[in-house]
Amino acid sequence: MVLPDKYVTLSESLIGISALLLDILGNQHMTIDKLWNRFESVYIKNRKINSVPTYQKYIYVLEFMYISRMIDYNEKGEVYNENFES
Repeated sequence: MVLPDKYVTLSESLIGISALLLDILGNQHMTIDKLWNRFESVYIKNRKINSVPTYQKYIYVLEFMYISRMIDYNEKGEVYNENFES
């Protein structure tokens, strides 16, 4: 589930969804709900990915990204890309 293999496609894996979320996040600060809404409008509604993740899987991806130090959050509860923050 974390890595794609012959049973789990890239768009279903945590790493694949993480890349899509980082693309949306860029160097902005967003709340978790706003990030989900942008993810829905860019990738789900435009059918750019084959399998649509549930909101629960989205939360798992955010936890994976936080543990992997891809993202962090500030005192307002907004997440941001750890690589852009100085």
